[in-house]
Amino acid sequence: MRFCLMTLTATLVCASSLAAAGDEPAANAPASSADSSSATDASSANDLPEGRLVYGKYMATAGDCMACHTRPDGKPFEGGLPIETPFGTIYTPNITPSKGYGIGSFSDKDFLHALQDGISPSGLPYYPALPYPSYTKVKDDDLLAIKDYLMSLEPSNYQPPETDLRWPFSVRDLMFGWQTVYLDKGRFEPDPNRSDEWNRGAYLVEGLGHCGSCHTPRNMAGATEPSKAMTGAIVDGWYAPNLTSDLDEGLGRWTVDELATFLQTGMAPAKLDASEEQDPSGAPATAALGPMAEVVHDSLSKLATSDLRAMAVYLKDLPPKTEPTHRPKVPEVLTEEAYEKGREIYAKNCSACHQDHGQGLKPYFPALRGNPVVNEERPNDVLKTLLLGAPADPSEAFSPHVVMPSFGSVLTDQQIATVASYIRANWGNDAPPVTAKEVKALRK
Repeated sequence: MRFCLMTLTATLVCASSLAAAGDEPAANAPASSADSSSATDASSANDLPEGRLVYGKYMATAGDCMACHTRPDGKPFEGGLPIETPFGTIYTPNITPSKGYGIGSFSDKDFLHALQDGISPSGLPYYPALPYPSYTKVKDDDLLAIKDYLMSLEPSNYQPPETDLRWPFSVRDLMFGWQTVYLDKGRFEPDPNRSDEWNRGAYLVEGLGHCGSCHTPRNMAGATEPSKAMTGAIVDGWYAPNLTSDLDEGLGRWTVDELATFLQTGMAPAKLDASEEQDPSGAPATAALGPMAEVVHDSLSKLATSDLRAMAVYLKDLPPKTEPTHRPKVPEVLTEEAYEKGREIYAKNCSACHQDHGQGLKPYFPALRGNPVVNEERPNDVLKTLLLGAPADPSEAFSPHVVMPSFGSVLTDQQIATVASYIRANWGNDAPPVTAKEVKALRK
């Protein structure tokens, strides 16, 4: 699954594919002669027990296969979804059981070799848009259950566009070197000192969930940096936040139940700052947006409650990492304390829409960075917007599709002054700070 806990304490997103990202149409690379006799076709897959196919579908849902291998207006699993990378565009392949255009000629060995080792049946390496660095941890039988399910589907002869990467990234053989340096092969091994629930969560998060693919910064070679695992990263302009238990940047203030609820519904309850009790208004503190909303809708919401809780148990137990890789310098006009408090309020209430660096998201959410209204000497417009929300007439708002809520009943005068000061002094903005007295006057 493209598991990116967007807006847990900030915002979120990711894009990856399950069975053969960026390769030539899968069936154009036939199985080896030694394995071709064992290649399973759709008819034999339909002879499997129903329970096996149901389990395979569940594993495919956990991996969010359909979302990555279904283009807009296309049929499920026939590929063609473009994935934009710093190196060019990769199109996800057809993974229906077509022998001419899909994976119908894949043997069990071919399928495991692809997902666990990143090697296609033709012997060429896959690009890591297919997150095989995570899938290498998944058990053989779970992957083969996915294959059995895919083989039971209706074949499609759709052929996705060819992957378009810049030279030298278009030279597929270079990926052999990448795999030698960065691919750590091996199945997940349960920790005997941990509970079954913890181990189940670790298996899902680190394997099919491939959370680290989005929530871990990548180096210049496009490989995740193990020393910064789960500390947050920018993906396609979205911020996939820190998932470690650090109180400021990660999940430290979330309970296991709250995190599991977010995974299932895309919503999490607001808390009162002082007591950490749930906000009696019932208003959500965060909501999944963008790609994370798709993940919740297409994958996480369909998983068993026990699996979601297990994932939450594991994520809550990750060791804290308090050095965010994207944190800017404290502006000179703010004290360290004011900066920290403003950043915390912004992360909880604003970054889900206006993004981690205030860059916004057109056409839905305006940028705060470089916004002339934000930088005006008098802060009235910013404060009134925070107090009252978006204009009553949608035609006067930045986007008629998204309504900005009012924070007048949620935040105190001092909190609004603090977050307004943070916004007005960050990301190149250079406006003076705001006082609680100014907010109080406007509130009246």
